[in-house]
Order: sequence, then C-alpha cells, then structure tokens
Amino acid sequence: MSIKSRLIIATLACAALGFATQAGAADLKIGVVNVSTLLQRSPQAQNATQEMAKKFDSRKKDLVAEQDKIKSLQDQLNKNGSVMSAAQLQDTQGQLEDLQRDFSRKSADFQDDYNMERNAQLSKLQQEVVKAVQEFAQAQKFSLILGEGVFYADNNVDVTDQVLVQMQKDFKADSAGSKPAGN
Repeated sequence: MSIKSRLIIATLACAALGFATQAGAADLKIGVVNVSTLLQRSPQAQNATQEMAKKFDSRKKDLVAEQDKIKSLQDQLNKNGSVMSAAQLQDTQGQLEDLQRDFSRKSADFQDDYNMERNAQLSKLQQEVVKAVQEFAQAQKFSLILGEGVFYADNNVDVTDQVLVQMQKDFKADSAGSKPAGN
C-alpha cells in the first residue's frame, strides 16, 4: 500500500473517530482491509490464476516452440550461410522472415488476449472482494471498513448528503459571485 493510500486511510480514520466522539457514538467500529493481500491470497485469486494457466499455457508453449524454431534457423544461417548457394541463402532468409513475422503477430495476439482475460479476471475478483468486505462488515457490525477507498459505511458515519448540500451552497455562491454587476 502506498504512503499516499496510508495517509488517506489514517486521515479518514481520524475524521471518523472525530465524528463519533462529537456524535457520542461509543460503539463505532472501524476496520482496515489490505486489498492487495486479498487479491493475492484469496482462493478466488488462486482459482483465477489456475484458470489463466489452463487457458493460455498451451498457446505459450506453442510460441516458445516457434521461437526455438526461429532461433534454430537463425543459427543455421549464421553457421552455414557462407557455404550456401545464393538461392538457398535467399530461400532460408525468406523462411526466417516469414517465421519471424508470423511469430510477432501470434505473440501480439497472445498478449492482447492474455491482457483482456487478466483484466476481466481482476475486475471479477475486485467485485468479489468488495462483496466479501461488505458482508463481513454487516455481519460483524462494523460502522466503517477502510481500504484503498471506503468499501462500506453505515448511515451513522456517511456524511455524503451533508457534503453534497455544502457543495451545492458553494456552487450557488460561486455562480452568484461571477455574475456581472447590474444583473
């Protein structure tokens, strides 16, 4: 967790404690969750890793085999190129270029597919983490759970509506102050 995230969490926790003291809420219960640990250690994360491996390992092995074939052909050219006829040399170089072009395309496709699937798995996992945190918070009677953001806040500590009213007042005041004189 970055220093900035920790500072935000500490500030929110202090603010929540301050509100609790002012409101007289003696039973305020606050928790903190390390999201990155959940994203790494949870069984859902391990399952996602296994699914990714099942889905992409065979393609990865095929790419490695193609890369080995390219390297072998390149080594053959380096070793025997000087004794090959001009036609053989041109043919082998053409094969090498075709293999390299095909490998580059397949490699780029693989990386795109892998990244899309990884992002989908990560999004699903993040949703599962949020759901689990919310269920835990409600079951354990937490008022507030902090992480890299707020995952759950019960109505006793949620000041969103009051902040919105203040922002609306500020907006009206700024708009009235920017009108030209005489209107």
